[in-house]
Amino acid sequence: MVFSMKRKEIILGVIGIVVIVVVAYFLANIIHDYNVESINREENNKQEEKKEEKLEVDGVEINFKTYRVDSSFFLNVPDTFIMLDGDTLKSKYNYNNRPELVFMSEADTEHVFVSTTNEDMTDDGLEAYLNNRVAGLTGMTVIDSGVYQKYDKTFAILVATDANTYYNIRFFTLENKLVTVEFNTPVSVYEEWEDVVNEVMDSICFNEDDIKKYSSD
Repeated sequence: MVFSMKRKEIILGVIGIVVIVVVAYFLANIIHDYNVESINREENNKQEEKKEEKLEVDGVEINFKTYRVDSSFFLNVPDTFIMLDGDTLKSKYNYNNRPELVFMSEADTEHVFVSTTNEDMTDDGLEAYLNNRVAGLTGMTVIDSGVYQKYDKTFAILVATDANTYYNIRFFTLENKLVTVEFNTPVSVYEEWEDVVNEVMDSICFNEDDIKKYSSD
C-alpha cells in the first residue's frame, strides 16, 4: 500500500513536471513570436518613417533614380544628376584608371564615381587595403574609416576631406575584384549634402528586394 502511494506520487510528480515543461515551451514560443512581431513592426515603422522623410538640399527636394551596375549591384543616385557618356568620360577624365561610371550634378560640383576594377581583392583583404589607403593620404583629414558587414559582405568606408573637397567612399568586392563607389562634393556645402550622400551609399545592394527599401516612391 505504501509502495502504491509512493508510485502514485512519483507519477503525479512526473506529470506535474511534464505540464510545467509544456507550459514553459508554449510560453517561450508566444514570447518569441511577440518579440519577432515587435521587431518586424518596429522595422516596418522605421522604413515608413524613412519614406516619409524628404531629403532636401538648399530647400530643393532630392529624389533618386535606381541604376543597376554591370548587372551586379544596385545604386540610387539623385535623379537630377547626369550620367556621363563614354566620350565625355574620356575627354573629362583622360587617364587609364578612369571611373567606369560618373554621375554629376547640374552644376558639375557634386559627383558619384563608380569603378569596377581588375584589381584582385577578397573580403578578407579589404581592411588591409583600407589601412594602406589611409596611410598613403597626404594633406587630407580622415573623418571616418573602417570595415562593416552588410548583406553578408564586407564593406570598407573612408570619409575624408582636403582643403576643397569632401569624399565619402565605399570599397567592396565582386567576384574577387575591387569595386569603389565615391561621392564627392565641395567642403563648403558638404553638410547640406550629407544626408543625400548617406542615402546613396546606404543604397548599395545586390537584389531588387533590398533596393526597394531605398525607393523614393
